[in-house]
Amino acid sequence: MSPPFARPRELAVTVETSPRAAPPSHAIEVDVGVALPVAFGGLRKVLRACEAAAPQVVHALSRAHPSEWNRLFPGAIDGVPDLGDLALTPSERRLHRESEQMFWVLNVAAKAIMETLRVSGRPLVLHGAGECDLVSLRAVMRAAEWSRLEGLEGTLLFTGWNVRRPHGAESFEARRQAYLDALCDRMRAPRAPTPGPVSSRALEAPVDLEGRYLQVAVDAAQAPETRVAAAILAIRSCFFTTNYEGAMLAAEQGLAVLAANADAALAARVVQAWETLDTGFATPAIEIERASLGDVDELKALFARSMGVVHVYTGAHDAAMEAFARGLECRIPPELVARLHMFRALTLTKRFGQLPNARTEVAAGLAALERSASPDRALQEGWLRNVCALTWFQERKLDKALVEEKQAMRCVGDLHDASATHLKINLISNASYLQETARQYGDAISTWRRFEKISESWGVNFAKHHRYRLAGLELAAGERDAAVAHFTEAFANADALGDSFHRQVIAAELGRLFLDERQPAVAVDWFTRAEEHARAIGDPLKTAESLAGQAVAAGRTDWPEAVRCAEASTTWPKQTEALKAALAQGEAKAVHEVLPRARTKLNRPFDPVNLY
Repeated sequence: MSPPFARPRELAVTVETSPRAAPPSHAIEVDVGVALPVAFGGLRKVLRACEAAAPQVVHALSRAHPSEWNRLFPGAIDGVPDLGDLALTPSERRLHRESEQMFWVLNVAAKAIMETLRVSGRPLVLHGAGECDLVSLRAVMRAAEWSRLEGLEGTLLFTGWNVRRPHGAESFEARRQAYLDALCDRMRAPRAPTPGPVSSRALEAPVDLEGRYLQVAVDAAQAPETRVAAAILAIRSCFFTTNYEGAMLAAEQGLAVLAANADAALAARVVQAWETLDTGFATPAIEIERASLGDVDELKALFARSMGVVHVYTGAHDAAMEAFARGLECRIPPELVARLHMFRALTLTKRFGQLPNARTEVAAGLAALERSASPDRALQEGWLRNVCALTWFQERKLDKALVEEKQAMRCVGDLHDASATHLKINLISNASYLQETARQYGDAISTWRRFEKISESWGVNFAKHHRYRLAGLELAAGERDAAVAHFTEAFANADALGDSFHRQVIAAELGRLFLDERQPAVAVDWFTRAEEHARAIGDPLKTAESLAGQAVAAGRTDWPEAVRCAEASTTWPKQTEALKAALAQGEAKAVHEVLPRARTKLNRPFDPVNLY
């Protein structure tokens, strides 16, 4: 007989369109609205209210996660590692939107919210919700799912859901409404109609650089060059906070200022303004720096490129292609033409699966580079050939992919700047993947281990990913003992970082490995660790999988807690339904088959804090 699926206890989430609905008695009330879409703008207000309602809980969390807390409240805690030393960012060149950093920040905030509600026993009312930045709302969404795992009953009320802020990106409006609907679905709240009226909310004093840059970008009283420079810097900041609406607003403002000012000397003044505003930060994760600036057309193309990247990250792929095309309409140097064709090729490859069309874009980029005498020429060719190799790889024409990878490596072999190093890392990785796909596991392992020869100073986060992939390749090659040793090393790396997300992944997969090998006691041990870390990050599905693995390894077919946890999940619908169907059969074999297996890449989507 199929086990019943009991609805988990959870927060009662209500969404109101009225700006100020009558709150429950003794509620924690917070106005989370902000005039500008600055990441964490609303969340900071919520956390301050949580601190007032449950100071011991919030202070303990901030001390336990100081790097994340410093990202929320810059300079709050002295002498702690920067979050960038512990967790990965998105990658613009690879159109990879996943941010390990934002997962940790939003997860810590979500836990603070949930624990405050538990300790205080008070309802939480968030006024001005429609004017809140989406990054903050994602943390509240995370708290709602976490509450279902914990069986926390309470009340969460949003008011003013359909009210719009005075500053918002016009080209992002439809996407924002879709995001608000997705938030309701993930929180199991009825959707509310949007959009509604625009408020007259005033700007607040910025507390970080992103807020400062966005405020300058929209300030008509500022000089045009200052606004343009601030808009570019705001885009760079928003990239790291996954603040897509803020980046789009900054790009719109920058383009509007350029369109309204025909002064040919404006671009030179933008450089001067940039040097006044910039902190000197540079990273290959997003290539926006002093060298990115140029004449007015180059600035327009930079804004168009940035809009295209945001569109890719938010699933608006047709709009992305149009944005990149607008950049190509500008009179720009061949290297920038090549870069825009690279982004179009990558979008066609990764999002549309239109591989011949992608190679047409690559060819157009290479043709543009024939007119180039810039030192940047070889780097741009390398990135284009890297994308071309990806198209052949996806068609399983591995010989052609390898030719392109070798040509790309020749392009950057003698270059040593950050972007070239970024590409070299990709090329070594891709060569290993090609060999893996060809089942040349020994060669794939040898290629992958080249990283060990490049540098002995890779950080722990890199080592975590490196040891995991090495283990996966060794497992595929039949080197089982070496694989287990390196999976265990990857787990230890994650442990050193306090990284429960990846500890859970690795522990669950080791549990499955030992379960497959009929070593039930060891499997139980690893699944128990997996459960511990799944609960630490508040993930209902991963908790359910880990509990189910323990039961199967222990020879049990009763899993009511696994069923309850699976019912609490809204992040992973496909995987959740597969697990629930297996549990409903009541047979250990069916459950065993849906448990996660070890892979050869540790990268996982951080969907608990993503909106699609």
